[in-house]
Amino acid sequence: MSEYCNNCFCCGCYLVPRYKRLVNNVFPANPQHGLDKNNLERLRFYAVLKPEKLDKSFRYMSEKVARYLRHRNKPYVILGIKAMNDTMKSCYQQLNTFVDHYLDALRLVLEEKNDLELTEHAVSSFESFCEIREEAPNYQRNYEFFVDRFTELCHNNSDNNKTKFRCLGLRGHHALIRKTANDELQNDVWKHMDKIVPSIVFNMEVRDQDRQSNRITSTSSQDNLGVTTAPEQIELIERGSNTTNDNPAILAEIVLRDLFCRAHLNNITACVQPILIHLDNHAKWIPVDFPKYIFSEIMNSIKHHNSYLIIELLLGHLEKHFHQQDTANIKTSIMNVIQDCMVFAAANTGAGSTMFTGILRLLKFLRKSFQIQCSSNGNSLTNNQDEHEFQTAVINGIGNFAEKLPDFQMMEIMQFIITSLATLNQGYEETTNDSKDATLKLQLLLLKTVKKVAATYQTVHRRETSTQTTFPHQLFDPLLKMLSAPEPEVRLIVLEILQPLVDRRQYADKLHKIKLPKDISQLELPTETKANRLFDIAFMKKFGRQFLSQLYQCILMDNNTKDIYHAIYCLMNLVTLEAVDKDVLVDVIHFCFEIQSKITKMSDSNGNLHQSSQRKLSRINHNSIHALIAAYFNLMSKLNGIRAFSHHVDDVVHKRERHAPYLLPPNAFNSNIDETIPYRIPKDCLFSQESVANALDASGHDTSRFDREFRPEPGMLFIY
Repeated sequence: MSEYCNNCFCCGCYLVPRYKRLVNNVFPANPQHGLDKNNLERLRFYAVLKPEKLDKSFRYMSEKVARYLRHRNKPYVILGIKAMNDTMKSCYQQLNTFVDHYLDALRLVLEEKNDLELTEHAVSSFESFCEIREEAPNYQRNYEFFVDRFTELCHNNSDNNKTKFRCLGLRGHHALIRKTANDELQNDVWKHMDKIVPSIVFNMEVRDQDRQSNRITSTSSQDNLGVTTAPEQIELIERGSNTTNDNPAILAEIVLRDLFCRAHLNNITACVQPILIHLDNHAKWIPVDFPKYIFSEIMNSIKHHNSYLIIELLLGHLEKHFHQQDTANIKTSIMNVIQDCMVFAAANTGAGSTMFTGILRLLKFLRKSFQIQCSSNGNSLTNNQDEHEFQTAVINGIGNFAEKLPDFQMMEIMQFIITSLATLNQGYEETTNDSKDATLKLQLLLLKTVKKVAATYQTVHRRETSTQTTFPHQLFDPLLKMLSAPEPEVRLIVLEILQPLVDRRQYADKLHKIKLPKDISQLELPTETKANRLFDIAFMKKFGRQFLSQLYQCILMDNNTKDIYHAIYCLMNLVTLEAVDKDVLVDVIHFCFEIQSKITKMSDSNGNLHQSSQRKLSRINHNSIHALIAAYFNLMSKLNGIRAFSHHVDDVVHKRERHAPYLLPPNAFNSNIDETIPYRIPKDCLFSQESVANALDASGHDTSRFDREFRPEPGMLFIY
């Protein structure tokens, strides 16, 4: 009857407007036959020919879809959606004239919440609509209903088709993001991030069996950090993957990456804050794998020059947790995420002023954590352990960040931390023993941070780096002053910081113990001077006196440990080997004789160390210094091929083996000392300055400086 009415002269058919007749003709008598393609083509042609009728045509189609929905005529509803979709694609240039009726029809269809087929057709049509690039602005259009509905779909928990409904919700969000994210002519989608982003993160929590092994970016490694995927590539991934529409976890990952690919500087905060709130509200910071996974995707997708803002937001969130006095393990998890983000930022953007501000905030967090640990007074062993893990995470974070930086910026990081010591110690100006202990522990934490950075300062191209660059005076001076710190823990860490900075050829591992090898070739050290002078001789000649003066103070400290002597021995050898200069060698040898003379006078005074008017040293420290000098002379004489020097060293070592083995390693470090052994050392068991000077002079070394008395520079003692 309808076909007859639409094509014959009867019942006042001419009273029906043509656009209605064309729309009616699109719907077949049997919906299984699908849309009438010929009549659909006529409708398209009519719409193109008379665009002023588009508004009425779409309003009528929307009314028909609504009527079919009321009558539960689902096949015709689907046909109506397809007809509107095809017509919209043909007349996209006049989209603003009919889009409201089209969106009204989609709203009605999406309100059928439990119908998967209708929802799927509506979302597919909405995706087609979102692909249309509009040239005319429409600021009145409101997508709030679609955001709410897609969010509801993303959280669907129905027994049947839960996965498909969630994927449809994610597809709807993704389409809306592509439609409005970077289009200034559209309504602002960023104000809806508090609904969109948690929906995405919620679906990323789905732990299917294949995600950890096959997902696009690994959560456990940083191998792919820095590989940013463009929005166009993400779109192709979504369309070309057969598993995307069946796996909400993979689809959510794609949507999140596309979102941050399109995010500008002003929109990043709106996207990140909902993630932080979601992780807090649902206690997802522990274990840390999931937050790391999310932020690795973000850092891989965001524009490199905006990556510092992610770190700022995470630091701000970490500060909130400090104010809330949360458990340290949550703060440690946040810090681990910050650490990964800092490594990415260092590799791609370097360290600007903003990053240095972030490092200063981390140092302040380190101090706050230390204050919390001290205030607990050992009441909670678990809490102290958690705070220690947080402090370790901060130190590792700064170290790993510095590892990815250029050389000069690594030095700036170390210099920045060293100069921050005074600022961060301002809270501990009292003179009580507890406050001094707190100051020492905090200082050790900061020095461990510098040590972590210094340990990374060993790459091949640094061999050409000037020592003036390696040791700017802002870094070199404070480190040298700390060599005379009264606490042995401080001196040991400072020595361990200086070693990798001096060591260009990675010999520290071969020289970390005081020993007398019979064959030095086993150490695989250089046996001849190389043309490439790795150590800046001018720098050593300028600052060598300052360096040796502080080392003099350090080696004569009465509370030195065995580890400190090993570190001093290693540093003395590194300085000499890296200098590859005769004058530097003579200076260090002269320094050793001054040390030997000093401790000999201390032991010769009335034959009793404890009655000496000189500076006091324990017996084991006295023996350790003699062993250190013997080991240094043995290595340098043989390494430089100075035969007379080497013979003299061998002769003294042989006499010590017979008469004073406690002056040689490893016996010198034995705490079980025979008190019956006299303090006075036989003269033939000491090294002769005259014999060594003659040997050096015969081999072409300038020994004139042996005639000058070594005097440590005054005013160099370390003060907190």
